[in-house]
Order: sequence, then C-alpha cells, then structure tokens
Amino acid sequence: MLSLLAVATTAVLVVIGLFIMRISKIQTARPAALSIRTVSHAPAKAHHSHPSTAVTYPRVTDTSSGLSYRLLGSPWRQGCPSDLNSSQFDWTAGENTVAGYVSIGGSSIAWHGLACSGQLQQAFPYSGPADLEPTAMSLVGALDPAYYGGVQHYRSTMKSTALQVSGHQAWMVEFAMNYPNGASQGLTWSSELGAVVVADRGAGQFPAVLYVSVPANLGTLKVATFLISLQVS
Repeated sequence: MLSLLAVATTAVLVVIGLFIMRISKIQTARPAALSIRTVSHAPAKAHHSHPSTAVTYPRVTDTSSGLSYRLLGSPWRQGCPSDLNSSQFDWTAGENTVAGYVSIGGSSIAWHGLACSGQLQQAFPYSGPADLEPTAMSLVGALDPAYYGGVQHYRSTMKSTALQVSGHQAWMVEFAMNYPNGASQGLTWSSELGAVVVADRGAGQFPAVLYVSVPANLGTLKVATFLISLQVS
C-alpha cells in the first residue's frame, strides 16, 4: 500500500508540475503580444513627424525693374504684349493670355489678361516715397484711355493703400473696369479687375511698376495671385 501510495503521489506531483509550467507559458506570452502591438504604432508617428515640402512656382523676373512675380500656367505665357509700349509706358517683362476679341473701328482686336512690369517713365514726376500714392493714381489715370478707351466703360477705384514689397515702400491702387455695352463689341465678359503697384527702389533708381489687368472670364482672383507673389530686388 505504501509503495502504491508513493507512486500515486509522484504521479500527482508530475501532473501538477506540468500544469504550472503550462500556465506560466501562457502568462508570459501575453506581455510579448502587447509589446508587438505597441511597437506597431511607432512608424505611424515617425511618418507624421516629417515636415511638408514647400511648393514652388515658376516666376517672371524683370531685370530692368527688379520685380519678380508668379508665372501662371497655360494658357498664360511669358511676355507682355509689345503693342502696349509707348512714350508713357515701357514694359520690360510680363505674361499674358488672350481673353477674347473686341471689335474696334471695324477691326477685331485681341483683348488680353496680363501682368506687365517695368521702370517708371519720366512722364510721371517722382522725387521720393512721398510721391508713391499720387504717382500710382496718375498711372491708373493714364492707363485708362491708353488701354481701355476703345470700349465704352467706367472705372471704379476698389482700393488704394500703402504696402511693403520685400522691405521696399510701395503703393497699390486696385480698380475695376465695367463694360455695360461690351457685348455689342464682342466682349463675352462685363467687367475686369486691375491693379497698379509702384515700388520705391531707393535713391538714384527709378521706381518699379507692376500693371495687372484680368477680365472676369479669366478669373479675377489671379490679380491677388500676382500681388501676393510680388517681390523686388
């Protein structure tokens, strides 16, 4: 009996030992699984920590006036229409696209959306930053008959304000052209938004001038795009 009892006792102890070993394996496996799940989130955090890449756009650079500004994508193309140059205006860089055609004096003439730049011409007196506002207003007054006179219209000043362009003192005049009878001459838009910026470049240098005009069918928000991107060297 004693020997049988010893054998039975030994068998029971073996079974208990095996059960304890199995339990300990199961308990150890749980923290390992949790550890794997925690580590799996690390790559996502690292991914979000990367800084975003700044978007850059092509620019028009006018070496004569020192101005530069954003070059829009197609159908806009580099260059200011050459027939806009006169004794009052000498545009040395720019961009444009055809908005449509207008009938003037029996001829069909291309009408452009544009951004043009150049130096202030001697036709407009300038002696320093105090002249920025009157000079900008004079430019708008001269642009009106020179470029818009072929179509019946009226002009409204939307904004006239001082600003800084790359640390240089400047003045901006924003204006709207409205064409109440433009359709009779072939216009497919009834309004246009424009702006003139005159930037002082320091003693001994002619001020820089930016002239922008965008018919409504091209999207007048492009005027703000040009102005926001404007820089002067």
